[in-house]
Amino acid sequence: MIMEAYWYLILSAILLSLGIYGLLTRRNMIRMLLSAEIIFNAALLSLLSLASLDASYGPIGGAIAIVSISLSAAEVGVIVSIAIMMFRMRGTLDTYELRSFRG
Repeated sequence: MIMEAYWYLILSAILLSLGIYGLLTRRNMIRMLLSAEIIFNAALLSLLSLASLDASYGPIGGAIAIVSISLSAAEVGVIVSIAIMMFRMRGTLDTYELRSFRG
């Protein structure tokens, strides 16, 4: 059981590094959102793999995962609506060009 969680944690670390790389190198707002979601899914995968190690907690790890997924879906909806508004106003989603919105 511990070896299975070990492989999931390795996969989670790979996903985390890919997400951080994408977040730091991309300038498009939608691609940055996808990279942030990859980071979130890596954290969720590590949470579930570590929750599966100790069965005395019961379904708490799965319940936290379901709540986290629903919050992430709401977050994506809000950010995509903001991105649509920015694209309609400026015609681009490049984060360097959107810096003119600073107050």
